[in-house]
This record gives sequence, C-alpha cells and structure tokens, in this order.
Amino acid sequence: MILSEKGTIHAIPEMESDFRDVDMSHEAAIGKINKEEIEYLCSRGFTKEEAQSVIVRGFMDVGVLALPDLLKKEIEELEDKTLKNAF
Repeated sequence: MILSEKGTIHAIPEMESDFRDVDMSHEAAIGKINKEEIEYLCSRGFTKEEAQSVIVRGFMDVGVLALPDLLKKEIEELEDKTLKNAF
C-alpha cells in the first residue's frame, strides 16, 4: 500500500529473526510497495504508475473471495477511482 513518510503499521502476527539482513514477510503483511518490485515491472515495460497499479490490484484481488458479482463490481470501481486519484 502507499503510505506517507509519517505513517506507521503494526500487524499481528509478527515475525522475528535472530539473523541480520533477513528479508521476511508474512502473507498477510501490509506496507510500502517494495521499490525492487516496481523496478522489476518497469524493466518489463510497465510505467511506474502501471506497476503500482498491478501490485495493488494483486493485493486487492477479490476473485478468490467468492463475493457476489455486485459487490465485486463495486470494489473494482472503488479500486479504479482510488488508483486514478493516487497518481
């Protein structure tokens, strides 16, 4: 997700490592979009905005939730509106 520089996140469950330089994430984790993920997608021809959109849409994918079609449509419209206003 896109956060301000002053934003904070605390999510449970937490993960902890006793090793340095470990990159861990939980499948339910939220946070800033990883710069390397955006750069990877840009190297494949996406603009920065498109890359961010693809990542956010993947996070927000409602297809796996077995939601009613009407609710899916409303969520997708809200995503489109939110993403357009973010750039």
